[in-house]
Amino acid sequence: MEVPKPLFAGSDGPGPHRLRIDPYDPRHPVWVVNETFDQIYVFSNDGSRLLRTLGEKGVSGKDESHFGRPQDVAFLPDGRILVADGLDNHRVVILDHDGHYLSEFGGHGSGPGQFNGVHAVAVGPGGRIFALDRSGGRVNVFRTTEDPKRVEHVDTWGGFSLPLDLIVDDDAVWVTDLNPLRVVKFDFEGHRLYAWLVPTALPDGYPEVHTFSVDSDGNVYGGDNQYGGTQKFVPKLGVDPAL
Repeated sequence: MEVPKPLFAGSDGPGPHRLRIDPYDPRHPVWVVNETFDQIYVFSNDGSRLLRTLGEKGVSGKDESHFGRPQDVAFLPDGRILVADGLDNHRVVILDHDGHYLSEFGGHGSGPGQFNGVHAVAVGPGGRIFALDRSGGRVNVFRTTEDPKRVEHVDTWGGFSLPLDLIVDDDAVWVTDLNPLRVVKFDFEGHRLYAWLVPTALPDGYPEVHTFSVDSDGNVYGGDNQYGGTQKFVPKLGVDPAL
């Protein structure tokens, strides 16, 4: 179906929060998470067609078909989808490849594997799942099991002030944190390997790096929801490419 023109109209809140592309679906659909409307939209890769809508517009809930200010999505190689749901429900929902509810994990609290606002979620090698607990100042690490409905909590990394986003590749985990404003690199055991401070003054500064991404050339794109823009950073000449 064609994309409805007023899809995001009438929002009195922050609106779309995260945009992700499914790397395992050969069509590479684009997933847009709208926290204000409690919905998730799946678009064709060129953005011309709305393929699927999850959740009910403006209706917050904690059942199998509703969300409560969802924040992010991530994708498992077997086609399952993880939804960081989110600021109200403090859970991660597991969907099958067709978007049907399978199960969920997490819950509100400060115990192992619990959350005080699931702000981002990412998948790493070995079936690892990294779920960012924004107000809890930590990252919960889980691992998939043979049961597609079940994951197990394996670790919690603390020591953050207000973590906002994370990227996971085959080698490391990168997290943006607020005070001080920085990007921190971790190995898969939670050891801090490297960090750099992000400037806060304009023209190239941020109040916070709310979301970020990296392209195939190693360029970094940082999204700022305070000044309302995105900036592109390119690697310095002669630097260690591992950093």
